[in-house]
Amino acid sequence: MTKETIVAALVAEGLTVTQDSLAIPEDREAAFLVAAPGDVLPVSKVVRVELRDKAICLHTVKSEHFWFSYDGILGLQILAPKPAKDRVAGFSK
Repeated sequence: MTKETIVAALVAEGLTVTQDSLAIPEDREAAFLVAAPGDVLPVSKVVRVELRDKAICLHTVKSEHFWFSYDGILGLQILAPKPAKDRVAGFSK
């Protein structure tokens, strides 16, 4: 993928890119599929994306940082926002 394609996909999901950085809200979950020699590496639970000139940096919930070139990104998955539950705590009739 190219940088422009990744930005277009993220913007289409309603996320905003500011100064080549993007924070993914807590109610969304993002995963990127990355090409590895002979395999596909899923990078899940991404909370922040940095878009540099020649590389992309993915920050996960576990404070892991993954750097990849743009041509190594095969795809991305962004889950829809989780709906708020209309339940009350405890038992009631």
